[in-house]
Amino acid sequence: MPLDYSWEPKGEHTIITPEGPIPLNIRRIDSSNIEWIGWPKAKGSADIMVVSFGDASRYIYFGVTRQKAVACAYAESSGVYLNREIKGKHGCLKVR
Repeated sequence: MPLDYSWEPKGEHTIITPEGPIPLNIRRIDSSNIEWIGWPKAKGSADIMVVSFGDASRYIYFGVTRQKAVACAYAESSGVYLNREIKGKHGCLKVR
């Protein structure tokens, strides 16, 4: 569930890849475990989703379409969606 529609992340959130930087859309999540979910701003960019957890860890999930990332960010329970549709089905990398 969204937390506060007026919240905006400080600075530009960007993932640096070998192909170049990828600016992200960020949606803050009202969750006991997830702080925010991000996905590429540009349509046609890499299929990735970035999840920042409440413990300050951050993961990039690969092969997650923009549609799935947005669905996760806007789901009634992003944690349930993440566990059901993303984890175990897509590779991930812990980046923080």
